[in-house]
Amino acid sequence: MNSFLNNIKSYILTFSGILLISITISCNNNNTKTTKYTEIEPVASTFVGGSSCKTCHESEYNSWKDSHHDQAMKLADSVSILANFNNTKFTHKGVTSKFYKKDGDFYVNTQGEDGKYHEYKIIYTFGFTPLQQYIVKFPDGKYQCLLTAWDSVKNKWFHLQPKLDIHHEEWMNWTGGSQNWNTMCADCHSTNLHKNFDGETDIYKTTFDEINVNCEACHGPSSEHVAFYEKEDQTGTPPKMHMETGMDSKELVQKCARCHSRRAQITDFYDYKGHFLDHYDPQLLTSPTYFEDGQILDEDYVYASFVQSKMYSLGVSCRDCHDVHSMKLKKDGNDLCLTCHVPANYNTPKHHFHKENTEASQCINCHMTGRIYMGNDFRRDHSFRIPRPDQSEKYGTPNACNGCHTDKSAKWAADFVIEKYGDERADHFSDHLLKGYHENKDGFKDVFSNENYPEIARATAINQYVNRAITEEDVVNLLSYLKDPSILVRTETVRALEKTQLPNYSNNVMPLLQDSLRIVRIAAARYFNMAKIDMSTNEDFKKANKEYLNQLDLNLDFASGHHQKALYYQAKNNTEAAIKSYEKAIKIDSYYNMSRMNLALLYYQLGEPKKSEKLYLKVIEQEPDFALSYYMLGLLYNELGDNENSLKYLKLSSEREPASVNSFYNYALKLQGIKDYKESILVLNKGLKEFPNDERLLHIKAIALVNLNKLSEAYQIAVDLTKINPNNPNYQQLLQNIQVTIQNN
Repeated sequence: MNSFLNNIKSYILTFSGILLISITISCNNNNTKTTKYTEIEPVASTFVGGSSCKTCHESEYNSWKDSHHDQAMKLADSVSILANFNNTKFTHKGVTSKFYKKDGDFYVNTQGEDGKYHEYKIIYTFGFTPLQQYIVKFPDGKYQCLLTAWDSVKNKWFHLQPKLDIHHEEWMNWTGGSQNWNTMCADCHSTNLHKNFDGETDIYKTTFDEINVNCEACHGPSSEHVAFYEKEDQTGTPPKMHMETGMDSKELVQKCARCHSRRAQITDFYDYKGHFLDHYDPQLLTSPTYFEDGQILDEDYVYASFVQSKMYSLGVSCRDCHDVHSMKLKKDGNDLCLTCHVPANYNTPKHHFHKENTEASQCINCHMTGRIYMGNDFRRDHSFRIPRPDQSEKYGTPNACNGCHTDKSAKWAADFVIEKYGDERADHFSDHLLKGYHENKDGFKDVFSNENYPEIARATAINQYVNRAITEEDVVNLLSYLKDPSILVRTETVRALEKTQLPNYSNNVMPLLQDSLRIVRIAAARYFNMAKIDMSTNEDFKKANKEYLNQLDLNLDFASGHHQKALYYQAKNNTEAAIKSYEKAIKIDSYYNMSRMNLALLYYQLGEPKKSEKLYLKVIEQEPDFALSYYMLGLLYNELGDNENSLKYLKLSSEREPASVNSFYNYALKLQGIKDYKESILVLNKGLKEFPNDERLLHIKAIALVNLNKLSEAYQIAVDLTKINPNNPNYQQLLQNIQVTIQNN
């Protein structure tokens, strides 16, 4: 049997920064005549503080005052703290936290990172409604957010992760990386944030100009602007601000996106130059942040939902619904929607088929379903979808109808929609995206090949397309998307070429080293590193590679950052450094099993199978339902000649999630190796339910049927294979051999 392990690829993770508090931003659509601005040298302007804006912009300042942005973060004192610190206690999973005051300051006594109870002083407040968190100062410049928070609506303490048993040493604990203010929160809760993390010493020297989200957080450094209007002679053109009245809607959204998106940082700090994608790498519409159709599952902070919407494509932006400074909705209830959706019947039972003036008749409850995050924070999906219970019935995705009618089936809801609205549904990218996941990968192609679909959906489709079995022809067909007008599509195409590990496409990728967007240049530089192509004399590569290496270094306070650095070291054949980086990732987050899996494979390749086995077993201990760890262990035992354990773990891998065609294929192949063809066919039939028409599964099923002398069934499968892939000579040969055998019988 051929070595399976030689064909296993290393995991590749696109890490995402996670914010703890999300606030819906807004921007005003002012149609009045505006001053014509000209660009100035960005370095000329510095941060001077929001109070300098108040003199000329008093009404805007007063509107912003006490908003979510104003309250994003405050020094902890008797005014800013909303919670009850009068010797109150809160117990969660056996850990009791006591909140109290001492000498005019606020304290908590709770379990620390060593498992013992300590007294901690509250330094900052974080947010204010519907919840407020509290921040504690730690050594090495770290600040940590308590997981016990204050419900400012119900006025009570509660835990942000009520269902989890979190050990004090875990990354998810309040003393761990998940609640680290410096890297998880600060960039979007303060103004002009510089994380200043040293990856060698693990020390933060984080700075900010203002503690909260002040005027300059959105409008940029304003010293030149202020100086211009303080002059007696105001002739000439005033300097341009970062955000201004009359901005194009899409430009406005990408500027808001720097905070209102799930994204990874790719520059040291936001310098108010360039595009959103010059500084951040946004999360695509993939699990576990989104359902397969792109609806929100985990916190997404609005951007990737909104840019899916028809509203966004038609020029609607944040400012059309939200006041730009207070961030409040401009109108209440359906009146807001009817600002644009003018036909009168939208707000009548003729359209929504519910009793008027009820929750069920509110537009947002059908078109902006929501989910609760952080224990009590209900946030709505901004993709503004038409409910699709027909998709729920077929693919298991959620829909607004059954969100309320929980006692009814998706079929009931789908039938109701047909009865009231007819059986034609407007074309939506999700129809094809879901087909790609559940039927045929060509569904993904239908998405990324259609420039009318949202670019984030198209990029997601490319990302998922290459996670399926693809041919070199499929890859060649992707090459044209390296020139796509979409930044995200270009980026994901480069990443797709890297993941396939097929023949060298360096000449196609090379022009993207000088792409106008940093995210594309970084993807191109990474491609050449991972492909191990020597580009040391290429000047464009040198520049792009510097950006790529800088991105790697600035994320070394994440486990995923060390994971990415380890992949880089592996590509450079620096095995010792790769091992250290994987080990550092696991040290930061003991449940970061992507690194544990890659490290296990690396140890196997180094001829240390016992270390590899130990790591795989640790993953199984921590994640007993994760299929891939069983699969890899089954392959390892196969390589070691331990057929009993190989069969055991390959079988277990075929029974767990996520379902993998490789699990079914290799387990069935192993069964055929011991001539258990009947069991092999049962496994293959199960696999074909998950992966219909998969060529590899059909091929070895035909072989099993031949060995069981079920020639007519084998013949039909061989015929099907020649139709699926007529250019594969193995299928033609299989068909001929079966025909000869039938004739001889």
